Amino acid sequence: MKRNKQLIGICAILVLFSGICFAQTKVEKNNASSPVVISEVCTHNTSAAYDDNGDYGADYIELFNRSDSAVSLLNWGLSDSNKDLRRFILPDISIEPGHCIIVWCNEITDDTDAYLETYVPVDVHGVNFHLSNGERCILTDEDGKVADSVAILEDLPRNKSYVRFLDDLNGWEVSDSSPYRVEARVLSSEKKSLKMPTFSLPGGWFSENVEVELSAEKGDIYYTLDGSDPDETSIKYDGPITVTNRSEEENIYSAIGDIAAENDYLPEEPVDKGTVIKAVAITEDGASDVSSQTYFVGLDDKAYEGLNIVSISFSPDDFFGYDKGIYVTGKVRELFLNKVNMDLYSGDSSQFFNFAKKGRGWEKEVNVEIFSPERELLLEQKAGIRIHGGWTRNQNQKNFQIYAREEYDGNARFNYDFFDNGASYSKLMLRAGGSTDIFVTKLRDAFIQSLVADRAIGTQRTIPCAVFLNGEYWGFYHLQETIGTSYINHYYGVDENNIIIVKNGESRTNSPDDVKFYDEVVSFARDNDMSVEANYRKIEEMVDIQSLIDYYAIETYVGNSDAYQNNYAVWRSRDPGFGEYEDCRWRWLLFDLDDSCGMNMDANTADIDSFVTGNWYDNNPLNGDVLFSALIENQEFKNRFVSSFMEIATNNFRYEDVSGKLWNMASQYSTAIINSNNRFRGDVQLEEYPLYENYEAPYDEADFAEDIGWIDTFFRERADYIIQYMLDDLGLGQG
Repeated sequence: MKRNKQLIGICAILVLFSGICFAQTKVEKNNASSPVVISEVCTHNTSAAYDDNGDYGADYIELFNRSDSAVSLLNWGLSDSNKDLRRFILPDISIEPGHCIIVWCNEITDDTDAYLETYVPVDVHGVNFHLSNGERCILTDEDGKVADSVAILEDLPRNKSYVRFLDDLNGWEVSDSSPYRVEARVLSSEKKSLKMPTFSLPGGWFSENVEVELSAEKGDIYYTLDGSDPDETSIKYDGPITVTNRSEEENIYSAIGDIAAENDYLPEEPVDKGTVIKAVAITEDGASDVSSQTYFVGLDDKAYEGLNIVSISFSPDDFFGYDKGIYVTGKVRELFLNKVNMDLYSGDSSQFFNFAKKGRGWEKEVNVEIFSPERELLLEQKAGIRIHGGWTRNQNQKNFQIYAREEYDGNARFNYDFFDNGASYSKLMLRAGGSTDIFVTKLRDAFIQSLVADRAIGTQRTIPCAVFLNGEYWGFYHLQETIGTSYINHYYGVDENNIIIVKNGESRTNSPDDVKFYDEVVSFARDNDMSVEANYRKIEEMVDIQSLIDYYAIETYVGNSDAYQNNYAVWRSRDPGFGEYEDCRWRWLLFDLDDSCGMNMDANTADIDSFVTGNWYDNNPLNGDVLFSALIENQEFKNRFVSSFMEIATNNFRYEDVSGKLWNMASQYSTAIINSNNRFRGDVQLEEYPLYENYEAPYDEADFAEDIGWIDTFFRERADYIIQYMLDDLGLGQG
């Protein structure tokens, strides 16, 4: 009996095995006969490939036409489930012989009504499932039969794809992504790691020519002088390298066009240059990592007096390459223009440039070196870099975010106390300016924040610096703190995992749903009478009233036309704790104050009533802003606001103090800012700026003095206007 059971079990296993073999044979048979096959899948696409809108993040499936004729995929299907082979039905899209299309597991965001009649899609969006490791991806033909399938690996790494190669379409391998193309296999052997070359002289600031020797334990050394990564085609090291002042050489990166949608001015003369030496050791067994040093030789000390020097080196393609360069209009713009009729398009076309794209996929690895004003090396570290900002992305001088990450060099923080405050940062900003002030004083944001650092609102500290990209001068910047969990943790003592930040209506921490917690505050204020004490007390439980008041008072006094609805950031602890700031009440953070202090006519000159007008979004405190307009109906809040506003006007914005600080800051950095404006502004007329008619290139000391004087005039005249406006608008004026 026992033996019979064993025989039955063996037979069952054989039947099951034969079924599996039959099924596998069926799939292989379909693979051999189907003109279209799955050629690549990616399940964790942070930076592997972007779609036809330039956006990373979606899982994707690549379909390849291996036949000699075009194939329409109308009514073909895709699925991740054996129980429902046709979860997604493909549209009427054709694949030419030897070509691919990409099917993205994301939503359809295109305005398809604006497509050009000549546009032939190579992307499909709107797939109603997502891929996961360990699942099977299945392709069915128009008759519903399985045409191809692939079992995705359980451990497919992030940003890697499971791919087929042209010389073996039956096999699958883990590889770098290669969207829209099926490649031939490149055979490679395991490489032994080598130690990086070393430099006889560390980088720095030198008055005269220097000689640099390179050495490596093994292998030949190859190097470059333009910031690009060296390989065996680069200069082979055969003796000391003499580093000279290269400033009279023709510009390389500063001469690259197609980097802006607004001011696209390029310098007509050679810019100052340092020399970035990058070196690699190479043997038959492989190559070392790249080592790098930057040398500044013979530059004018006065032009950089008092400034930190920030040298950023990178692979040129990462910044200026057509496909993935973060600083150029690039492929993203061409993809957009090839499919959209601009006469019919009603969306925001400014998001369709390489430099306009956001997210981790558009972050590039760089080497950062920072020198003090005394030219001491403060930091050398690998980091990630992205373009930062909104409107300023369209300018030729762009802002950057730089990120410390363990994946680059093992460091999750930047290893230097930049602001002498003991803070440790995972990201920092290199800010050239915002609004029109990016081509005027470049000081408004940093200056105003320095005046109100004692108020109940978060402010960002800054360090003025000169930036060089791959050795070429890239203008005046502020190295600035960024608003993030590490910032909150340092200044308020709240654990980074217990922080919610909402910026411009979007959650910057944890779940996107966290926005609802702030929206609840605004909704409660809107839907309830704030003159009723119980309702106001409820708001007090949700909001740090003083922080809210300081935000509105500061923004209104300086007349920031880009605030309240746009440039606002609030934070709170997620859960209550024992610390002073772990009370789950929202607090405000100050940033981006460039569009203020007389920057724009009819918007923020000294005589403008910023309580009711001047905001670009028609969202003024007493005319459009829901939260402030509701709270001001409470007499206790009104009294407290008026008192705080007068404190800020009298103490923080007292004209005599402000004027002295302003001219002192201007005198320190005038040469640097003038040089920067001449590098990027050219003869551009800033027609919303009150003094634009007085400007004629080149930008000079008289222009700068006039621009600083205009800020001075604003503060000299502002108090008389804005205080009276406040009293009148709040019903407190005489008569």
